[in-house]
Amino acid sequence: MPEMASEVQYPPIGSVAYPQVTPGLTVTDFLDASKPLIKSKKELTKCEGPRFAEDTEQEKRRITRAQKRVVNAVQTSKINGQRVNERRYLKAQYEFEREKKLAEKTIYHKEKTHEWQLRLQNSPFLVDLAGDAERVEEDMYIREMEERRRQRRADLRKKKIKNEIIIKALSEVPVLEQARKQKKQLLEQEKRERALKDIQRVEGIQERKAHDYQKLQTDRSKQLESRTMNQGMPPV
Repeated sequence: MPEMASEVQYPPIGSVAYPQVTPGLTVTDFLDASKPLIKSKKELTKCEGPRFAEDTEQEKRRITRAQKRVVNAVQTSKINGQRVNERRYLKAQYEFEREKKLAEKTIYHKEKTHEWQLRLQNSPFLVDLAGDAERVEEDMYIREMEERRRQRRADLRKKKIKNEIIIKALSEVPVLEQARKQKKQLLEQEKRERALKDIQRVEGIQERKAHDYQKLQTDRSKQLESRTMNQGMPPV
């Protein structure tokens, strides 16, 4: 508070202008509110009615306002057009950047895929050993089924021949003993042929299995050798 009081600057006493003493004024003149304290030397003004604008001036104002509205509308349309063009330009720029990034990403993915394909083209894990084994077993199963079909057809033909021989032997009574001997010989020959075919079939199956197993072992050894050679080679 003392600082605020010290900041206040008072005018010097000599510069204060006091009103002049008007002669003829009494205390009642001061107390009467209808009488002015100081008589004005200006002429009395006459009260006039309100002033209204003329029709021509109103029309000018209306035209001016309409012109301003037109100008403002033109400027607004220009600004809106500029904003629309800016938005279109920014949208096109964003779409171009997005397509560019997608293209770069696709190219990078293709390059990496090709690179890893070149690196892993000699990998032994690319060979499906289980699939190869299943394929060999399936081929062997198909061969066995074909062999069984052929054997069944041969058996049917032999049975038919035997039946024809038996019927012919029964129809020819004088040669019955000879027919019996022929039947016995045929049965023995059939047994021998069946035994030989069984032995040949088993030997053929064993040979095919051994050949397939040897081929599988050879392929595995080649794959292991190529793998060891690739691991021992220095990186490119």
